[in-house]
Amino acid sequence: MFCNYPFDMMHVLERAYMTCCYGWFDQPEDFVVRGDYDNLWEVWNHEKFKRLRSLWINGDFEGGYPKECSPCGKRIEAGVDDDILDYYSRDMTKGPKVIGFSNDLTCNLHCWTCRAKPIIEKKQKKVWKQTNNVLNTWKKDIRFIECIGSGDPFASPAWFDILQNIDLSNYHQDFRIGIFTNGLLLPTHWGRISNIHSSISRIRMSIDAVSKDIYERTRLGGKWEDLNRALDFVSEMDQPLTLNMVVTADNFTDIPLVIKKAISIPNCIILNITTMRYWPQMRGGYERFHEMDLSREDHPKRDEFIKVLNENKDLLNNPIVQSERLMPEHQEELVRKPSLRISKNYED
Repeated sequence: MFCNYPFDMMHVLERAYMTCCYGWFDQPEDFVVRGDYDNLWEVWNHEKFKRLRSLWINGDFEGGYPKECSPCGKRIEAGVDDDILDYYSRDMTKGPKVIGFSNDLTCNLHCWTCRAKPIIEKKQKKVWKQTNNVLNTWKKDIRFIECIGSGDPFASPAWFDILQNIDLSNYHQDFRIGIFTNGLLLPTHWGRISNIHSSISRIRMSIDAVSKDIYERTRLGGKWEDLNRALDFVSEMDQPLTLNMVVTADNFTDIPLVIKKAISIPNCIILNITTMRYWPQMRGGYERFHEMDLSREDHPKRDEFIKVLNENKDLLNNPIVQSERLMPEHQEELVRKPSLRISKNYED
């Protein structure tokens, strides 16, 4: 399978652009374009991206990346056929088809697994400008956008304004939108983006727990009653739903309850259960990560965690449950080393 990400995909961060997952390169900065750009073609055809595409086309496995990228399961193959080589080029004349936005940290929650404190991003004008520049530059090429991997699109003033003002007639007929949210603002905000309802192809909702005490200490700032209201609301929607659970030493006992809840929601087609990763904004830093990381074989709750998995194999084998990246034998691939993190304070 030929991985098309360097040719079709772009991740948009604050003052940074990537085509592939940062943490899966030995030297990730070799393939990240940083800075403020008005002309985004200078980004898309930047020398760093062109070098990456050349590595892909030539099947050069010395580029510091794995042959099989674990997050997306795509395989890079040497000796690709002429049809593929004719279609893909190091110098792209068409823009990216898939764009994942993670350019605003604003969120109505402050879960300890991804931030040290509540974040209301003050640079809303920059977020608005950057996002609209991307959308306007490639509106005829884009087929899918996901918003937003770094915060919540309903909590971000810039992103909510963008969603409210997207004119679908300006985009390709196959243009689709994915919403990535904690879901708590869906009941109050959904009706205000009716202009794009027809183009929203999926909703990804992170919940991490469904019991009151565990949810409220895991999803800091969230209320269990609001979670249930949101789940009731989303269950009546036409859009397919994906639920996410990040497992830690603090919430693993809720795994069977989360699975049962997901199964009970008619339009929930995927429940994605994974272990946690280290992020630079994490409350408590790497020490807290180490304390909560169940992939550690010496973790004091490791045996209890394994017991929960063994006792709930039938639930874990339900067709909607994706738990491949939860099972202990795969953990060595999932623990992100601090040296691979993206530095927000990187100097150009």
